[in-house]
Amino acid sequence: MTIDNHVRFEYHGNTPSSDVPIISMVILSTLIHILFFVLLPNTLKALTKSYLVSTLHAIICVGSVVNFFACYSVNLRQINRIAGGGVYGTGDEIMIYSISYSLGYFIYDFLLMLTDKSVRSTTALVHHIIVLLGLSSGIKYRICHPCHFYLLMEEASTIPLNLKAIYHHRPRLHDFFGYLFILSFFLSRLIYGSIITGYAFRAAPSFLLMAINTSDYLSIVIGLTQAGLCILTRALNIYWAILIFRKVFSSSKSKNTKSS
Repeated sequence: MTIDNHVRFEYHGNTPSSDVPIISMVILSTLIHILFFVLLPNTLKALTKSYLVSTLHAIICVGSVVNFFACYSVNLRQINRIAGGGVYGTGDEIMIYSISYSLGYFIYDFLLMLTDKSVRSTTALVHHIIVLLGLSSGIKYRICHPCHFYLLMEEASTIPLNLKAIYHHRPRLHDFFGYLFILSFFLSRLIYGSIITGYAFRAAPSFLLMAINTSDYLSIVIGLTQAGLCILTRALNIYWAILIFRKVFSSSKSKNTKSS
């Protein structure tokens, strides 16, 4: 290994491997989610069907991250294991499977939004575009790959959100999942997600400096792009948090008015 290659490994890592059939896995994931949506009963509205597919995706994503934390070592301070692509032999090499699966889901869901306006919203479209750009470039250029994997845990808030919508006709379940959504959103997207991205931004200056020292200008551009996309996701989460706070406050105020 040359000096430049050694330095490159220090910030880039050596996963995902080129031997992994990433494109095939992404395509397969996209087709599976499309098939799942199509096979659901036609008596269900398209929006309800999308909630069910989304819930399955969220459960698998959260399960994969929980499994990683339980079975492998995690080092958020190591540059190539948070801002790079990961290090083979640490467990980072299996992250590509979960990310490829998730990328396939977001492709399916994005296509669904483009073809069916009943499941479309502006913020959801913006979110999906950001995620698609982030995950695909992260895989291709081995940048922020582990960070993307850890952030799959943010899908924990999607599960109660979908169940809240599915059980809208059952007040007790609707309220239960509503409160659970608020709690999970706060814990997963505002606290946990901020911790993960905080470690990524902490590693960013060292990552960029090493890339500059090896004249790796492509990694610099992609790294800065990833940082920009990350900031957009944090801003989107804050925007959603404000909407949630307003809705809770409005609901509470309405109940107080009725009781008085």
